[in-house]
Amino acid sequence: MERPTSTANLPHDVWTLIAAKTAAQSVRDLCSLRMSCTAARNAGDEDFVYQCASIPILDQWWWSVSPMHQQGRNFLARCRQSGHLEILFRDAVSDLFLGGCRFTGMETMHAVAAHGHSAAQYTVSMMLMLGDDVEAKIKGLETFRGLEAAGSLTICKLVFRDVIQGSWTHLRHVPVLNGENLVCVSHACPSRGNMGAIYHHQRYGRGWHVNDGDGGAAHIPCVHCRADYELILFVHLFDS
Repeated sequence: MERPTSTANLPHDVWTLIAAKTAAQSVRDLCSLRMSCTAARNAGDEDFVYQCASIPILDQWWWSVSPMHQQGRNFLARCRQSGHLEILFRDAVSDLFLGGCRFTGMETMHAVAAHGHSAAQYTVSMMLMLGDDVEAKIKGLETFRGLEAAGSLTICKLVFRDVIQGSWTHLRHVPVLNGENLVCVSHACPSRGNMGAIYHHQRYGRGWHVNDGDGGAAHIPCVHCRADYELILFVHLFDS
């Protein structure tokens, strides 16, 4: 009769999957697992495991600022080194809108977006369209249209809002939106210039906010006006 294989003798790849699944559930459980045996400790140090780690937003902020959480900061640093997209996305949001280095934040946001992180792609598209550069606006609009076509706008806004709302209100640098940086410039467009009124009607008249499936500007034929509507909503995601 064959004896069952000891867990310590499991292949490294299997241990890595176990560690990754554990990390996705709880960082505390991952730490406990890594202390159980040498095989678990070695597997738990793989980049893939750190990429899977689930870290609540408030924990990340607290670990980053509290002098009592050096171990937490070390763990976050290892997550960044591994390429943890969600952690890098939150860092980029912090740099862009919470008093960090805006150039670094935009650079990181572009890098995370290039790896397929939809909320980062959404943020990049909004920031490009808010700028004055015509070519950048076109690129931002292209990204926006891709997210719109994929039906990803709602989840992107929810993810972004959760990050920005999880920060300290007094630190937020709210993007500026005015008539000079709107996307639709066609004088022949019948909906041009009306997106602010539509937004306020949807939000304050009907109690609607982020959910694309309940109103919004989806019924507007002009994609440039729909982009303007989303820019207005993006700025208001910073509201407390």
